Amino acid sequence: MFKVDQNGRSLPTQISRESPIILVDEYQDTDNDWVEAIKVHFLGQPGSPLFGFFGDHWQKIYGDGCGKLEHAAVTEIGKEANFRSVKTVVDCLNRMRPALRQFVEDPEAVGQVHVFHTNDWPGPRQKGAHWAGDLPSDAGHATLGRVKTILEQDGWDLSPDHTKILMLTHRLLASEQGYSSLPATFRYNEAFTKKEHPHIAFFVDELEPACDAFAARKFGAMFEALGGSTPLLRSHADKASWNGAMTQLMALRETGTVGQIIDHLHAQRRPRLPEAVEKRERELRAFDKTAGEEMPPALEELEKLREVSYAEIKALRKYLDGHSPFETKHGVKGAEFENVLVVIGRGWNQYNFGEMLELANDQTVPSGKAAMYERNRNLFYVACSRPKRRLALLFTQQLSPEALTTLDLWFGADTIRTVPTV
Repeated sequence: MFKVDQNGRSLPTQISRESPIILVDEYQDTDNDWVEAIKVHFLGQPGSPLFGFFGDHWQKIYGDGCGKLEHAAVTEIGKEANFRSVKTVVDCLNRMRPALRQFVEDPEAVGQVHVFHTNDWPGPRQKGAHWAGDLPSDAGHATLGRVKTILEQDGWDLSPDHTKILMLTHRLLASEQGYSSLPATFRYNEAFTKKEHPHIAFFVDELEPACDAFAARKFGAMFEALGGSTPLLRSHADKASWNGAMTQLMALRETGTVGQIIDHLHAQRRPRLPEAVEKRERELRAFDKTAGEEMPPALEELEKLREVSYAEIKALRKYLDGHSPFETKHGVKGAEFENVLVVIGRGWNQYNFGEMLELANDQTVPSGKAAMYERNRNLFYVACSRPKRRLALLFTQQLSPEALTTLDLWFGADTIRTVPTV
C-alpha cells in the first residue's frame, strides 16, 4: 500500500511530479535500508520517478551500504572506459576483475607498478588477533623509508602534490604523521579525525590559525581566527599584554603538553578558552579520585589528552588541513593522484589482506568468509585504482605462498620484489 495525498495521488506519483528524475551517486555505499525502501515503494511502480544509480559495487567500503543493486526494474549500464589511469595500472585492474574489462584513453601513456613484500624480514613479528604477522612498528617505519628511497631512485616525486601514501588504520597513519598518542587517547577516532572533541576543534580550527597569524604579525587575522569576539585593543598596555601572552604561547607550543597549553590560556585569558573546553576542564578539576567513584570516560580521555605533547596537535592539524602525503584508504574514496603508494598490513579486525589474497585463488569463497573477502577485496581494489600513473604496494604483513601467487597473477612476477632488510 502506498500513502495517498489529499488529491488521491499515490506517493510515487506525488514525488514524480516534484522530482521526475532522481540521481543517486555512490549508490553502493548508500544506506541499505533506504535502498530497500526505494526498491519496494518506487522501482517498477506506476508513476514513479526515473532513478539513476551511479556507482560500482566493487567500491563498497562501508558496512551499512547496499552493495550490488539487483532489481528487475533496474538495467545495468557498464562503464568500460577508464579516463584516470594509464594502461599499466588498468591492466592490473582488469586481471583483478576480468568481468569488467576497462579500456584506457591513451594506450601509449607510460606508467609503473611495483609490489614490495617483507617475507625476508629476519626478526620477530607482531602477535595478537589484530596485528599478528605484521612487522614491529619501528621496522615497518624503516621499511617504508627504504621503499620510498627505491621509488625516488626510480623517478617518483614523493612530494604531497604528486604522491599519496595510503594506510589502513589511523594508528599507522598517526605514527607516520607524528601524533601517535591520539589514537590511544580517545575511544573513537572521530574525536580527533573529525574534530568531535571540543579541545581538538578549538586547537585545530581556532588556536593554531591564530598562532600562524600572530607569527606573521597579522593581528586582525589572529582575532578573526579566534572568532572575532575578542575585545578591541584600546591601549598600549592591551597590546603589550596580548603580545606577551602570545609570545609565551608560541614558545610553549614547541615544548609543552596539551595540559600546559590549557593551563597557560586559563591563566592568561589571552585568548580565552571556549566555554565547551572550560566546562570539561572544570569537571576534571572537580572530580574527586579519592571518593571511590569510577571516572567517566570523557574525563579519562581529557586526563590522557592533557599529557600529550602539543606538538602532536600541530602534526594532526597539518594532516587534517591536507598538507600531508598520507591518508587512510577509506579517506581517498573517489579521489585520484598522480602516484599512489599503498601500505598494507594488519591492525584492524575487519581486514586481513593476506587472507583475502589467499581466498582469491579459490574457485569458491566459503560462505562463512564471503563478507570478509568482499570487504577486503573492495578496499584493496579502491586503493589500487586511485593512481593516474604509478602504483606501488608495500605489504608489511607476512604473505603465504598462495597470497604471493595471487599477486603474481594480478600484477605480474616482474613487478614483485622483497624489501631489503638493511
